[in-house]
Amino acid sequence: MLAAGGGRDAAGRALAKVLGEVAACASVPEGAAFSAKLNRAAYTVGGLVAGGHLSADAAEQALRDAAEQARPGQERRYDAIIRSGLNAGRLRPLSPGGRA
Repeated sequence: MLAAGGGRDAAGRALAKVLGEVAACASVPEGAAFSAKLNRAAYTVGGLVAGGHLSADAAEQALRDAAEQARPGQERRYDAIIRSGLNAGRLRPLSPGGRA
């Protein structure tokens, strides 16, 4: 999933952090800021994809998996958030440690 190169560890850490925040919403049925956390994760992942650090398909699947774990059965809701966040993030490529 990660592109080869020196940013591999930093990109992996960034991905794990944002996905972990989304997945943690599973323990709180309401009031966990799920939408905001998922949007932030999708934006970050979109930037990593645009920066060449993640593959688009694998990144999107990782976001969907985390969202489904946190909010099972809410595909319509989280698909819209993921799509919007990814699209916005792809406009701002990220380089681990700063903007590209």
